[in-house]
Amino acid sequence: MEMGVGTETGKALGRDIAVDDLLDQGVEAVFLAAGGWDSRLARSGQNEQPVPGLWLLVDFIKAGGEAEANVSVASTAVVAGGGALGVEAARQCKKNGASKVILALREHDHEITADQIDPRALVQEGIEVRFSTGIGRLHGEAKALKEVELVDLQSGARQPVAAGTLVLAAGRIPELIIMPAEAPESPGEGAPEKAGPSSGEGAPVKWTAIAPYKKPVDKDEKGLFAPGDPMTDYSAAIRAIGAGRRGAASIHQLMYGIELTFPERVLTEDTYIQDVASVREVRKDARQIMPTCSPSEWPQCRETEKGFSSQKALAESARCLQCGLICYEHTARQEEKRQQEVA
Repeated sequence: MEMGVGTETGKALGRDIAVDDLLDQGVEAVFLAAGGWDSRLARSGQNEQPVPGLWLLVDFIKAGGEAEANVSVASTAVVAGGGALGVEAARQCKKNGASKVILALREHDHEITADQIDPRALVQEGIEVRFSTGIGRLHGEAKALKEVELVDLQSGARQPVAAGTLVLAAGRIPELIIMPAEAPESPGEGAPEKAGPSSGEGAPVKWTAIAPYKKPVDKDEKGLFAPGDPMTDYSAAIRAIGAGRRGAASIHQLMYGIELTFPERVLTEDTYIQDVASVREVRKDARQIMPTCSPSEWPQCRETEKGFSSQKALAESARCLQCGLICYEHTARQEEKRQQEVA
């Protein structure tokens, strides 16, 4: 709270908190970083829909196969990726009432053989197949998805499609920035001048979901879950911190009408950075060992690790040397040294 950050625990987006309710309360941007399938298991493995109308393929297939399942599918549905399972999900959409289903595949048509996916046979079933196609922005109103932007991965052309259901062949909800809908957008990835919600007072809030800009090495990739985008949880804290910073920078750019792209001055192999070569006068404190469930407790445990008590969590966090703060200190002497090395 001292830094102006509030935390609410024990609440799930889509269950206890809705995106449109937050926007209706005056929140200017919601950054969705729900984590991957592996972290969702710790949340009891329940089907989650933090974004209205958006399903993960594994949840959608599972829910449709349950005897008492009541899977609601809009009249138009889009299934992104998934290969044979994507085809199964598309058929499941038709079975659950969709009159139009689009199967969007990032692969080129020559990369898919007829025994894998037969577009002509699927067309006869009422399923349209689009190759070299990614998913761009999402548009919705209140608690409903209204439009999915399809991106031609070759030309970059974008086509909005009225759709209320989107099934993604991925192990995680994509990282998204959700904001009140704005005036018609300018071409490309950039955002228009900042504007307020387009809905009138008392009307359902309209929203747009936008992915943060890509990592520099993948800057030319397009659409959700492009190569380089995380498909599961981050494997290291450093990668997660980097993703958080890209998300924060993207929010800043979108809120102030700045083109949504990575900054020109980014770290490269030739970038001069400070490092910590040694530490002094640091007391050695042993790590806190995470308690785990015994085999006899496995039926009752939702996950193997039990978690730290408050006391142990504080003791473990106190071991942090705040290396990030040290590395970002920049003195005139260090700058002079860098100039000498460059010369």
